[in-house]
Amino acid sequence: MRPRNILILVVILALLAGVYYWVKQPKPTTPPKTTTYVWLIEMDDITHIQMSLPREGLSQSFIKIPQGDQFPWFFDDPQHSPVNVERWGGGIPLLLSGPGADRIISENANETKLAEFGLLQPRMEITLTLKDDSTLKIAVGDNTPDGNNYYVQAPSSNTVATVDRTWYKVLERLVKEPPYATKT
Repeated sequence: MRPRNILILVVILALLAGVYYWVKQPKPTTPPKTTTYVWLIEMDDITHIQMSLPREGLSQSFIKIPQGDQFPWFFDDPQHSPVNVERWGGGIPLLLSGPGADRIISENANETKLAEFGLLQPRMEITLTLKDDSTLKIAVGDNTPDGNNYYVQAPSSNTVATVDRTWYKVLERLVKEPPYATKT
């Protein structure tokens, strides 16, 4: 074999080895994004929901009354009026079991910061009663300057996070437009 042919074969072999190395090299993996929750509880542990819009003077209260396979959520009124299952679904307890935080704003906000975020005079107050009769009190303040999120104070702490505005809007609608079941 002539030296020129040997040189061409060596170059081709080197190129093939380089391509093989490049193709077989493991791709860098990005670690999965972990969700941070403002609070986190089991949705099945929620037995009572009290929501109010103090700035508007509106409130609604719901109670869970298990009755076998029947839908367990009712208005907490003397008649225990049923809620509209289609509007309520399983989504409301799930939303209240722990919203994902868009951002943690402060781990230990002082009173000045809480006021700045609208949490000393909240836009919405939520009280969740759990199976063990413990309660979680949640304050929802103003929306963020970009309008995409709301400030939320984690229960029993001065941690402030932002949550997506759609979370707030769904809950606000429950108070402003109560999901009464239609008579059939």
